[in-house]
Amino acid sequence: MDEAEWIRRIQEGDAGYLTPLIERYYAGIQKYCYYRVRSEEESKDLTQETFYRFCRNIEGYTNTGKCRAYLYTIARHLCNDHLRKWSQLPRMETEEAADRGVIWQGGSVEEQVERQALVDELLQSLPEEQRELIFMRFCLDLTFRDIARITGVNVCMVQYRVKRGLILLRRHLERRDSVEQEAADYHRNPKELPLFPH
Repeated sequence: MDEAEWIRRIQEGDAGYLTPLIERYYAGIQKYCYYRVRSEEESKDLTQETFYRFCRNIEGYTNTGKCRAYLYTIARHLCNDHLRKWSQLPRMETEEAADRGVIWQGGSVEEQVERQALVDELLQSLPEEQRELIFMRFCLDLTFRDIARITGVNVCMVQYRVKRGLILLRRHLERRDSVEQEAADYHRNPKELPLFPH
C-alpha cells in the first residue's frame, strides 16, 4: 500500500495508518529538528509537535505526493518559532551527538566525534541560508525540489546556494588542510621553517 492510500485511509478515520507514515519520516524530522535547536529533548518535542499538527490538520490536507516536504515545512516553522522564543540554546555536544549517531553512523566513537566536529566546524563557517540548505541536501538527502517547497526559495536559487556553499566549504577545508600540513612539517623539521612568517 502506498503513501497516498495511507493518507486517504487516515482521512476516512482509520488512525492505524498513521503508524507507518510516522515511522517513515520520524527519524529524518527529528534529525532536522536536532540540527536546528541542538537539543535532544527539544528536538523530540518539536518532532512530536510536527506530527501532531499534521494529524490535527489531516482532514484539510490535499495529497499531491509531497507529504515529506509538507512535514519538513511544519518542522521548519516550529523550529523557527522555537529559536525566536529562545535566543540562547545549548550548543550541541559533539561527543554526545556522535555517540547517539545523530548525523553520522558507523566507526568508533572517536572517529564519529572527529567527523562530527569537522562537519560542525565546516557548516558553521557558512552563512545560515547556505548552512541549512546544505544540511537538508546532504544530511537529510532531500531533493532540491523538496528543499524549495520547504523553504519557499525557488529551485534554481536553492541549487545556486548549495553550489556556492560547497565551494566555500571546499575552500575552508583546503585552508584547514594547508594549516595542518604546515604544522606537521614544522614539527618534523622545526629548524627548516621560519619562526615567524614574512
